[in-house]
Amino acid sequence: YLVYSASYEDFIRNKWSTQASSVTHLPIENLKPNTRYYFKVQAQNPHGYGPISPSVSFVTESGGEPIWIPFAFKHDPGYTDCHGRQYVKRTWYRKFVGVVLCNSLRYKIFLSDNLKDTFYSIGDSWGRGEDHCQFVDSHLDGRTGPQSYVEALPTIQGYYRQYRQEPVSFGNIGFGTPYYYVGWYECGVSIPGKWDFTLTLIVAMDVLVSRGGSDGGRVAVFEHNQGKPCKHIKNMSED
Repeated sequence: YLVYSASYEDFIRNKWSTQASSVTHLPIENLKPNTRYYFKVQAQNPHGYGPISPSVSFVTESGGEPIWIPFAFKHDPGYTDCHGRQYVKRTWYRKFVGVVLCNSLRYKIFLSDNLKDTFYSIGDSWGRGEDHCQFVDSHLDGRTGPQSYVEALPTIQGYYRQYRQEPVSFGNIGFGTPYYYVGWYECGVSIPGKWDFTLTLIVAMDVLVSRGGSDGGRVAVFEHNQGKPCKHIKNMSED
């Protein structure tokens, strides 16, 4: 799919931003509060592109800033003390950070290269992961637990680094390595926060493109607000 998006100012100038997605959802990040946005979708298969759908619009609510989107990502639940709601956000260096909540102030932090891939724990060779709070936009080192020795941790695959701002690498962490990992973090950052202005577009799977035309398709737009279940805004159809 190609997903086209535009603010009102860009919409009246017919100036669209385009993102590609191979799955039936796409996060649109960093939306401004109290702002109207427009979206449309174009399907693609080996025969080419289908027609572009009609546009739909959505107005974000007032106040707040972009934070997290609810998303049930793949992870190993054996290496987290938290088993509640799941949220994701893009990190500052092109990875996705995922959190599983114990509560809004205690959570397990994971990383992944892709929303569809498995999310992995993060190892630390210098401390107990306190600086991993950077991944949830905290400028301070947080609290982590439960306290243990690296020799007591099973050897698993994960990301690791030594200090804040260092890019992560991927490999074994836990026993037999210098990389300690934890079951929960407390970073002083509430997740999902007061407001969430990241929009997720859900594209129906029945968009079929063939030579000479399309069998039709639908786009559903959902709003995520304050961690509550999605509110369905509007359907549209090419039929």
